[in-house]
Amino acid sequence: MKFAIDTNAYSAFNRGDIRLKGWINRRHDILVPIIVIGELKSGFAIGSQVKRNEELLQSLLDEPNVELLNLSLATTKKLASLYVKLRSAGTPIGANDMWIASLCLEHNLPLLTTDTDFKYVKDLKLVNI
Repeated sequence: MKFAIDTNAYSAFNRGDIRLKGWINRRHDILVPIIVIGELKSGFAIGSQVKRNEELLQSLLDEPNVELLNLSLATTKKLASLYVKLRSAGTPIGANDMWIASLCLEHNLPLLTTDTDFKYVKDLKLVNI
């Protein structure tokens, strides 16, 4: 299976959340949105284990089944459309989550997440954990 991973799923996996063990492995193609990298590195920067956390992240990114998912102009169009839909429905979500959802929609990828806010993104496929 091919999917994108959200920040909280990555963090939960590293904390030993048993629900994620079957997903974050070499049997799956994992795409990591650049926004997730930014969120993780921001968290690392204020933590007490910067080096350890950076090494763990880099070891995941170095795996042959893991790719970085970057933003494009097409992503910005998805973002604008998603913003309007969520705002009109009265269910806005955080800016970073909108970028992550937009990337997933653009690339038709399900999202591995533990965040319930993504349920408001109508066409976004979520990985059931």
